[in-house]
Amino acid sequence: MTNEKHVSEMMEGKGRLHLQTVNADVNLEDMYGEERKKREKALVRKIDLRMMPLMMLLYVLNYLDRNNIATARLGTLEEDIGLHGTQYNTVISIFFAGYILTQIPTNMLLNKIRPSIFLPVIMCAWATVSGATGAVQNYAGLVVLRFVLGFVEAPFFPGALYLFSCWYTKRELAKRISILYAAGQMAGAFGGLLGSAIMWGMDGKAGLPAWRWLFILEAIVVFPVAIVTIFVVPNYPATTKFLSDEERKLAVLRMAEEANQEDNRDEATAWQGLKMAFADPALYMIWAMQLGLNTAASFTNFFPTIVATLGYPQTETLLLSAPPYVFAAILGITNSWHSDKTKERFLHVVWPQVFCSIGFIISAVTMNTATRYIATFMMMSVYGSFGCILSWVSTCLPRPPAKRAVAYAVVNAGSNFASIYASYYYPKSQGPRYWQANVANMAFSGACICMSAVLRFYLSWRNKQLDKAAAEDMAEGYNGTVGASKAGQVAAKWHCDPAYRYTL
Repeated sequence: MTNEKHVSEMMEGKGRLHLQTVNADVNLEDMYGEERKKREKALVRKIDLRMMPLMMLLYVLNYLDRNNIATARLGTLEEDIGLHGTQYNTVISIFFAGYILTQIPTNMLLNKIRPSIFLPVIMCAWATVSGATGAVQNYAGLVVLRFVLGFVEAPFFPGALYLFSCWYTKRELAKRISILYAAGQMAGAFGGLLGSAIMWGMDGKAGLPAWRWLFILEAIVVFPVAIVTIFVVPNYPATTKFLSDEERKLAVLRMAEEANQEDNRDEATAWQGLKMAFADPALYMIWAMQLGLNTAASFTNFFPTIVATLGYPQTETLLLSAPPYVFAAILGITNSWHSDKTKERFLHVVWPQVFCSIGFIISAVTMNTATRYIATFMMMSVYGSFGCILSWVSTCLPRPPAKRAVAYAVVNAGSNFASIYASYYYPKSQGPRYWQANVANMAFSGACICMSAVLRFYLSWRNKQLDKAAAEDMAEGYNGTVGASKAGQVAAKWHCDPAYRYTL
């Protein structure tokens, strides 16, 4: 029989943790010092092996089924469907209308639903809709399918971010979000290569043009992966079955220490989490940052078209589209790794936005082939800030989990408003320089920089308020309950522990 005991109050640093029922097979004293580090390192490695490869694969599939329309455009899509004027732009834009609508309610539900059920269901849904696009016959049908595709694809990414925030600490989160997002960048590279192979080798098979095969084949592969996901994806630390009792205890303990309070998913209802999130000014600051980044990054919806302005044939254009995505993936991981190592977010958000802005300027002012191609790499550096911003969500709005789940959905969904209006940035009439789009992208990168500065100073002010209240409690010799202390009252406004300090 496994003995259990209740640990009512455990001091960690300056904070007080309230851990519920934990196994007594391993003494809490054994979980500190070198032994603790050794066990935690082994635990994180085990979580990574279980979580990361699968989630990266899922995001690749999600990204391919979302963005393969850009490759299809290089074929006979527009001619076969009869698109003209800005209708293609509308097709791109309508996807994000559906994408925005779903994210907040589904993340509210995810806080209460097992990921091993949630993720496979949405995977099968998006694969079905994407595959059906291969049979579309007219503009109206394409608009409807793209709207529904956005609706069913939307829950994946914010859900993945929330799941990561339940397993990884703030010292680990930015790097892993960037690795996940790098899978999307690699999907952009791989999608170009795969699209090139399908567009070259499948045209006319069974009487279908290559672009129809593109949608069908990239959808079919999702279904067997969804079945695997049911058995592989971990649920939450306290309930997952792939860890031993000791490992599960440590997984819960380290996340409790992260916020100086236990990460209890029953602490607040979904509606309470919604109200808390929308009442926190930090949410709007991060949302504005991500909106600026997503607007500047919207050129990726037209990336094959941008690369085509170099003047190469279709196959060469798709092949040349791949290396900038690889560069973006490497840059994003490296920048986020250094951000985690130094525990700094602001500067790691800013410098990639400065670098990509230079790329936008170059693309707008020159037609030199080599220079324009180099500029595409610089433009892709916009994604270097991505993991740092999204990991900032978890540290700005750490708890309760229901609030954090809503925050991730709001930031991701709200920032995708950019793709609705930015879908009209690249009409063919403005090619090949697309200077209006490049100027707009540069302006939104600047907005991202400005808002990150505002957030940094705001969080610094919060930390100072918490420090001041803690100093007053100490000076007055307060030794009562934490909630009645001055530090406790200040912390309660932001739903954090008095010992918690925000990452800058």
